[in-house]
Amino acid sequence: MKRKVISCASALFFLVIFNCKRDKPDPECRDASCCNPYSFDYVEYIVDEPVALTGPPHDVFYFVRFTRKFPNKTRDGYRVNIARVCEKSIHKLAGFPHTYDGDKEEPNSFPYRVSGKLLDWNGEKYFDMAILALYIDKVEKIN
Repeated sequence: MKRKVISCASALFFLVIFNCKRDKPDPECRDASCCNPYSFDYVEYIVDEPVALTGPPHDVFYFVRFTRKFPNKTRDGYRVNIARVCEKSIHKLAGFPHTYDGDKEEPNSFPYRVSGKLLDWNGEKYFDMAILALYIDKVEKIN
């Protein structure tokens, strides 16, 4: 009986020490777990950024194009204004038609506002430019 109590106590101790919650994704996505924690680094949280939306069949993935350009952390002069939408947030784009308009940058060509976590690819790149991804928390149509 005494051995059974000691084994149960030691098993409980190890369960507490090696808790499964360590592997759960960060709800604030500081570790990029909302997109891919091994491939992306958290950059910043954007709020109500005007964007244009494009995706299949024009592109393979869903992308948002911003009105402003985000600077590159590794090289001065390079700025990026497009981000791929993380797969886990694509369902939030349901009901929002694409605004595929080529390179027009008229005020009505950015009909949506998004808020979410902006992430940067941390792997090797052919060019020394940022490769951004966006986890969308909120999307809405501008009047």
